[in-house]
Amino acid sequence: MKKILLLLLAALWLVPGVASAHSKLETAVPEKDSTVAVSPQSIVLSYNTKIEDLSNLKLFNAAGEQIATDKAVVDDKSMSAAVQSELPSGIYTVKWTIIGADGHAVEGEYAFTVQAAEPTVAPVATDTPAATSAPTTAPTTEPSATDSPSETAEPDTGAGYEDDSGNNGGNGMTTAVIVIGAIIVIAAVVLLARRRK
Repeated sequence: MKKILLLLLAALWLVPGVASAHSKLETAVPEKDSTVAVSPQSIVLSYNTKIEDLSNLKLFNAAGEQIATDKAVVDDKSMSAAVQSELPSGIYTVKWTIIGADGHAVEGEYAFTVQAAEPTVAPVATDTPAATSAPTTAPTTEPSATDSPSETAEPDTGAGYEDDSGNNGGNGMTTAVIVIGAIIVIAAVVLLARRRK
């Protein structure tokens, strides 16, 4: 009877020891239930005991679709896998399966959120074309300046008219002088002819 009690006590002491030997997730990057502003480049999981190379992890989005990651790399007590593409804003779940130091397979999962800042600079860039529209209005004022030279062309016709009238007046004066001179010469000839008689 005493032997049976001793065996039961020994079993009770051994059970907690076996349970404590199972590997447990201690830290994770990104952290459990955390919100990150930048898409993580990799998932890194660390455990309380050494894990085997057969351990693996997978990444899923909120729709349950698996996100592509590199093959998990195991290093003593940690396991990591690079994320192949940038993660958009949303909730993601990491599911892992490890082979612990005691040879038992252990599974687990946790979630984190990516909340990337939306770009606010892009709309400002769209306002710059408005500045380019300003030069288009400037050329419309330039043709008005070209219209003014057409008014200066009018005095040319007046100047031509004055030149014509001036030339005609000059010709009239010369003919009048010639006629008067001819009359004087004729009168002188007549007087000389009478004196000779």
